[in-house]
Amino acid sequence: SLSNEAPAIPNSAFKDASVAYDLFYSIVDTPFMRLARDSGVKLVLDGLGMLVEQAAESFYFWNGVRVATEPVYQALSRKIHEIPE
Repeated sequence: SLSNEAPAIPNSAFKDASVAYDLFYSIVDTPFMRLARDSGVKLVLDGLGMLVEQAAESFYFWNGVRVATEPVYQALSRKIHEIPE
């Protein structure tokens, strides 16, 4: 959340969940992502991948050219998380 507060979701909501996906992307885990991890969810993702894929689809729509999204995702992830190349 933009207020940096965990959503009012009981841990039981994550029972048997294999994935938790937060549309927000951040340098650190969001409160929702921490809640999901603390509840035992193994795969917790942020919204960076969706941002990249939506941008690629928009580019395709306007230009008719498909973009390889993995290199874009990796570059943005390094930049956001300050991982040197």
